[in-house]
Amino acid sequence: MSKSVQPAMRHIAWAAALAVIAAAIPLKLDSHGSFIQTSAFASNGNGHGNGGGNGNGNAGGNGNGNGNAGADSNAGGNGKGHGSTASALGGLNAGHASATAMLNTSPNSRVGKIAAYKAAEATALAAALAATAADSTAAAADAAALAANNALTAAQNELSNDLSTIPGFGLGVLTDSMGQTFGSLTTTIAADTATVATDTTTAATADAAAATADATAATDAATATADLNAAANKTPVSLSTQAALDALLAGK
Repeated sequence: MSKSVQPAMRHIAWAAALAVIAAAIPLKLDSHGSFIQTSAFASNGNGHGNGGGNGNGNAGGNGNGNGNAGADSNAGGNGKGHGSTASALGGLNAGHASATAMLNTSPNSRVGKIAAYKAAEATALAAALAATAADSTAAAADAAALAANNALTAAQNELSNDLSTIPGFGLGVLTDSMGQTFGSLTTTIAADTATVATDTTTAATADAAAATADATAATDAATATADLNAAANKTPVSLSTQAALDALLAGK
């Protein structure tokens, strides 16, 4: 009996799903209480700030250099980054609403639709994690079943070889090169056969559970995407825009 290990591809697929769902662009609050992108994503602004800082610093001292760098960076990099993100979000900027507002708003309002997406996304993430765990369990069960099958095949082959090459081996007195007798090999084969049956059943159950979990995760991911597009006025929503919205919703 042979059995292939199928869930390996499911690990790859849901690892990618988890990466998409969990991704977020780093944001922080500035001194005015507005969300801005951190330096990793405001590359144009930071480049301008560092250039001004270093140039003035070399000519007039570190204090002047650092001061100009900060001013240029705030005015150029973070401002442009925030504006670009806000523009990409479009109607999804309603995600700035408070958690209380999301609880009390009409489900047909923009904020209400964003709240529905937030709930659907959380469900999709939980389903993706469950699918990954189920796939891991199925992979382990499949590996155990395969190992048991290989052990059974090896014992069967050894007995067959001994019977054909060692005269009188079936009488139960002689031993082969591995120290096995006819009796010990038949006992091993009986035990391995029972193990294969048990492990095969376990693997089949785990595979079915993994398939169900994968289907649930796919359905929940599709629901979250549909809710996101319903909340947006610019569709389809890009992954970077979704990540920016997820950052706004984090902790609410």
